[in-house]
Amino acid sequence: MSVYKNSINAFIYVLESKPGLIPLPDWDELNQLASNLPEDAEEISETLQNWLQAESRSQIREAYRQRRKELAAQLSINLNGTLGIGNTKSSTPPSQPSESSKEMLENAIKKNSPLLNSPPTQPQQP
Repeated sequence: MSVYKNSINAFIYVLESKPGLIPLPDWDELNQLASNLPEDAEEISETLQNWLQAESRSQIREAYRQRRKELAAQLSINLNGTLGIGNTKSSTPPSQPSESSKEMLENAIKKNSPLLNSPPTQPQQP
């Protein structure tokens, strides 16, 4: 896995495991960012790095850096190339293309955004 995809996966992990670190205004920015992501993993990684630079995002940035370190430590060289990080197999069948980095990030933002996923309203009691 490339360094750039590793960075994207680390960011997705933070979105999915620590969405509470991200305040609502930042979710709004992330939703806008998702709609304008480039296709290239390197450019996506740079976009995320730039987004994380704001001082108000220091906790998000630290969680992201920690996850990148964890992923780097888990990387192992597999000579036959059948296993991924942590000796896991891909969830994508061999006959189908895997989701692009852009699609993975867009989907993670949409799935975890409190702005797009408001809790269901309770029906009012008569």
